[in-house]
Amino acid sequence: MITASLRRLARRLSRLLALGAAVVVVLGAPVRAAHGDGLPPLRATIFFQTPPANLTYSPTTPITIVLQVTNVSGAPVITTAGFGGDLFRRLFFTTPTAGTVTNTAEALIHKDSQPFFCFSRQRVLQSPTAIPVAPVQVLATTYATQFVIPDARQFYPLTASGRYTVNARIPLQTFTASEPTAVISDCDQFPDQQIVNVAATTGRQSFTVVSNSLEFVLSRFVSSGFLSPLVNDSACATPPCQTFSFGQVVPVKLQLLSAAGAPIGTATATLSVFQLAGSPPAVPPTMLDAGAANPGNQFRFDPTSSQYIFSLNTRVLARGVWRLDVQISDGSTRSVQIGLQ
Repeated sequence: MITASLRRLARRLSRLLALGAAVVVVLGAPVRAAHGDGLPPLRATIFFQTPPANLTYSPTTPITIVLQVTNVSGAPVITTAGFGGDLFRRLFFTTPTAGTVTNTAEALIHKDSQPFFCFSRQRVLQSPTAIPVAPVQVLATTYATQFVIPDARQFYPLTASGRYTVNARIPLQTFTASEPTAVISDCDQFPDQQIVNVAATTGRQSFTVVSNSLEFVLSRFVSSGFLSPLVNDSACATPPCQTFSFGQVVPVKLQLLSAAGAPIGTATATLSVFQLAGSPPAVPPTMLDAGAANPGNQFRFDPTSSQYIFSLNTRVLARGVWRLDVQISDGSTRSVQIGLQ
């Protein structure tokens, strides 16, 4: 009898312990995630303003980038004064050759080697050396700021054509008010001002706030868009803006111009297709030209009209909606949708 009771008690304890462990796991995980040890207290987000089709920027299209920075810590953030005054300089571009382009003047920004010095604190001479300090700036819990870079080319030497990526990387120093060596409230010659001890080893953290990344393409050419009989996607609310009869030969035409508006005929343009709607063709389309005018799916250049021309054989496609992609030799792409019925 006693043995059976002990067995029942042991089973109850086992179930309680198992339940307790589950509670620890369920309750403990969100606490760790919420604190996010080592995560920056600010968040940076970048996006393009009114980006062009295919995210392809011609020499005359401004690369307008918006940078937003917000306090996501849930508490005020103490940092050095002047933070936020030059964040537009903090973009980093990866070039088509995997190099990096940034603003060369950035090396002079956000440097702790430029503070003034506090030789006495609360009228007590500091020994053996002065304390390097800088004014405090407190970023409120609701802190948010936004920069609009009208054209990235104004601040960054973006010259090579091809595909780029860009993100923002913002250095941030934070200080803990409860740590007496980090924040100094009285520096004699600057009464009623809070300053930070930039040499403090405690109560100080260094972060790099890294934003999301964006991709875009720089083209050496200005494109007037696709020419008749095609209708560009921007001409209607819901592309495709033009529908053709299945089996019809469709002339695909476009011009490439220099920044000065002169026709360019030295580029290479290649056509590919992607089906967006409809039943697929029996055989995947590889050779798209009608006849032998466009070997290798490459456009031919007509010097008389200064146009790149491709005779598209829609019989190798199928009824539905197709996207025509034109890959240019400078790394850029032009696209348009067509319907086939």
